[in-house]
Amino acid sequence: GRLTTAYTIGGVVGPYTGGLLGAKGDYFLSAKIAAVVSLFAAALSMLLPVAAAAPPSATSATTASITEKTPQEGQPWSERASVVFKLAGFLIMVKLVSSTANSMSSSAQSVILKNDLGFTEADMGFFMSSQFAFGGFANGFLLAPVTKLMGGNSRAVVSNCVLTMALGYSAQAVLRSESLGILSAMPAMFQTYAFIGLAMFLSIFQYSLGTSITAESTKIVPEDMKGTLIGMEHCIFSAARILTPTIGISILNNAGVSVLYATCASIFLSVAGAWTALAGRFLPPQHEKGS
Repeated sequence: GRLTTAYTIGGVVGPYTGGLLGAKGDYFLSAKIAAVVSLFAAALSMLLPVAAAAPPSATSATTASITEKTPQEGQPWSERASVVFKLAGFLIMVKLVSSTANSMSSSAQSVILKNDLGFTEADMGFFMSSQFAFGGFANGFLLAPVTKLMGGNSRAVVSNCVLTMALGYSAQAVLRSESLGILSAMPAMFQTYAFIGLAMFLSIFQYSLGTSITAESTKIVPEDMKGTLIGMEHCIFSAARILTPTIGISILNNAGVSVLYATCASIFLSVAGAWTALAGRFLPPQHEKGS
């Protein structure tokens, strides 16, 4: 709880402070300060106590049926990763593809706010801080009611959230379409609020989607391999986020805002179709726990 609180405070204060520093004209000042603070944090990490590793628990029967070795017997990471992917690979791919669309959208968001909606550096910092604060509020207070609204169990939530994200990105594509000109006659302030409001609205379901996929994947993966699952997810998503910002910005520059959001909507529609057609095949029945 304290770690999450500290991270949230940094995510709220950091962008706002960076925006104020950038507004003074020196775009490198915040980077220099961040480098010094990061080195200080790295030095502080050397003072952390080293905890003794807890003995691993026995693996489940499902894992034993896939491989004869257990983590206690020195099972290689590659074998554990293979087991995890056999059990939760479909969920990992769903989360990867959906986060790819979200990354494409978020990478272009700053460019849209600055170039199309006229945000200054200070405005950008304030928006990013507000967005992070809203994310904390949504995770703390909106996750439970949204989960209940979307069906209650994790698989229903995934399906409904994916469809909601597809509809939301479709709405952004229609509203930002220059050929349709829906917002062109509206005041600039209204266009800004419409864009930000819809982005905030989609972020609620984005959090619910990611949380529900994680809940489902950790439920079907044995206890001794949950660490492997989390590590695989972070590695895959980090690799994907190296490429997706470039793709998102390229679509934005070459085809425009509307096509970018239409592409994101198409990705989510593809995920919805794959989930409907393949979830029953690759996932165990819901009444089976941890299998």
